[in-house]
Amino acid sequence: MEKIVIDILQNFSDIFGNINQPVFLIDNQHKILKINEKGKKEFFINEGDRLDDFFYLKLSENHAELISNPNVTFRLSKHSFSDNHYLIIFENPIDGLKLFKEIFNNSPLGIIIFDKAGKPILHNKAFEDLWGVDINTLKNYNLFEDDRLEKIGLLEKIKQVFTNKQILFLEGYYDSLLERGKGYTIWVESYLIPFSHNNEVEFVVMIHKDISEIKLAEEEIRIAKDQAEEANRLKNAFLQNLSHEIRTPMNAIIGFGGIISELVKDKLDQADYNLIVGFNSGIKRLHRTLTQILEISQIDTGNYQLNIQPISLREEVENVLNELKTEIEEKKLEVVLNLDEEHDTVLADKPALNRILMNLLENAVKFTPKGYIKIETYPNFNETLLFCLIKDTGIGISEEYLDHIFEPFSQEEDGFNRPYEGNGLGLALTKRYLDLINSSITVDSVKGVGSTFTFTLPLMK
Repeated sequence: MEKIVIDILQNFSDIFGNINQPVFLIDNQHKILKINEKGKKEFFINEGDRLDDFFYLKLSENHAELISNPNVTFRLSKHSFSDNHYLIIFENPIDGLKLFKEIFNNSPLGIIIFDKAGKPILHNKAFEDLWGVDINTLKNYNLFEDDRLEKIGLLEKIKQVFTNKQILFLEGYYDSLLERGKGYTIWVESYLIPFSHNNEVEFVVMIHKDISEIKLAEEEIRIAKDQAEEANRLKNAFLQNLSHEIRTPMNAIIGFGGIISELVKDKLDQADYNLIVGFNSGIKRLHRTLTQILEISQIDTGNYQLNIQPISLREEVENVLNELKTEIEEKKLEVVLNLDEEHDTVLADKPALNRILMNLLENAVKFTPKGYIKIETYPNFNETLLFCLIKDTGIGISEEYLDHIFEPFSQEEDGFNRPYEGNGLGLALTKRYLDLINSSITVDSVKGVGSTFTFTLPLMK
């Protein structure tokens, strides 16, 4: 019996090469030792593969059953059967043509096949549904004579598929078949796949997919984007006009308010004088809000002109603290400076750095009823960045609000009865200024204990 197996191995091609049935010789591990050409073509299996990777077999003495598909059966040749080798011959192999027809007819994609002369020879129902045509419409149609495809510059590309045998992908078009069928435009993406025989294209398969909904969504997005850009342009124009028409007279009002306050300081009783003080405070608050809105708009639209230069951080911190001196003294807050003297010069935009420090220190003063404010700096390991910490013993920030702290107009407590004034723009503006100079900011806070804001600045070496 083993001699028979050896003879089969040595003469497998001569014995089974011309048989019109797939034939496999496998060992007891179901490894394919030999396979004839019919088997290779039908199942795309090669010698060395394991049959179990393709079929699940149940073997008996002289019978094999395909468990995954009981409709396909095998038989074993008794003369070539041994304890270690099995010769499996397909009695009813898969019908390739039948399988193709099932895939072709049931495919949700529109498929049409053209011969090498450009004439349609076969199409499925999905193609008829997609393009709105039937067999009578296609009777006199020729792909190479399609005027619509020629006008939109696709005909030459399509013709090349019939000569260079390269797959072609097309997106977003319709041809004259649509005008005969549905009569309106649908967006289609198509693949043209050539099939050759004897090195010559015999026919081309054209597969279509309707992408009209995708294109419609893209168009809606484009329109929405254009509308948003127009709205943004109008907003910027409004803000620029606002800056000129409101801030200019507001500056004059602030100036005259200060003068009036000094002139009547000793001539009015305290209640009347407090009205003047409230007026000056209100107009300054309005001016500050308007200025911050304009600054955010300027940054968001990319119109802020950066001027990076070496700046002494200590000098900038002291300037801001001097502006907040009155509020600090009124609350009797302790200010602790722990600035690294060897790493004082940073690279930043001077107005931006001033706004960053002012917003953070002003918040620290505002939200700290008593205790201290600490400003500390130290470099990173490579001495390329300077970490700047502003720590306070204020009211702190709730954990729920921390995720929204850098959003514009965001405040932990809203409403007219909130205990602290503000428009929620300071930290949003701070974050934007730091982003401009490629820096970052983080916050660590405990409600009722205090907050620590940490931001980075590039160091000048």
